[in-house]
Amino acid sequence: MYLDIDANDNLPAPAMATFKSTGAGNRISAVRLHLAGAWQWCAITGWADGPVAAWVTPIEESGDGPARLLHGGPQGLRLARIDQPQAAGSVRWDVQDQAQWGEPFLICRPETEVAPAAAGVR
Repeated sequence: MYLDIDANDNLPAPAMATFKSTGAGNRISAVRLHLAGAWQWCAITGWADGPVAAWVTPIEESGDGPARLLHGGPQGLRLARIDQPQAAGSVRWDVQDQAQWGEPFLICRPETEVAPAAAGVR
């Protein structure tokens, strides 16, 4: 899997990376991340001048073994802190919202908790 993300409104710097996927990806709507010393649920979406599907794909991380790759649209990912994974659907995505942030992709441990995207989410 090859990711090539140009600089855009969501991400100020371009990113390129290659990963060896070890299974099929699944759509997700939230992920539990360790931020500022505490575990926190975050809504997650892919970005392409607006929200698109975000995915989690199992990968083999060179030297570290199995991992999970969180990836999205051609302009990366967008995240926002939420209280619980069910709140992911209520986030109003906006690159001007200072409480949200962009990432090109995230590499997480295999046991990282994710919430699947609701049926019908593109």
